[in-house]
Amino acid sequence: MHDGVFFEDHGVPTATVLSSEFVRAASAQAEALGATDYRPIVVPHPIQTLTREEVRALADKAFDEIVRGLTA
Repeated sequence: MHDGVFFEDHGVPTATVLSSEFVRAASAQAEALGATDYRPIVVPHPIQTLTREEVRALADKAFDEIVRGLTA
């Protein structure tokens, strides 16, 4: 969250992706940084046990949202 908010504050579009386990922590960090409107892209947790193909499938599902984050 810190990097995403930092870059957005400096005019660099970002798309922060995190797993659902970290939504509350990310929200708290965004609030602490004064960026309550910053919305990360959330994928299902856990991801560390997934195969390369499963991670690729998650990325494919999140692709449109990631592009929106980078171009909006």
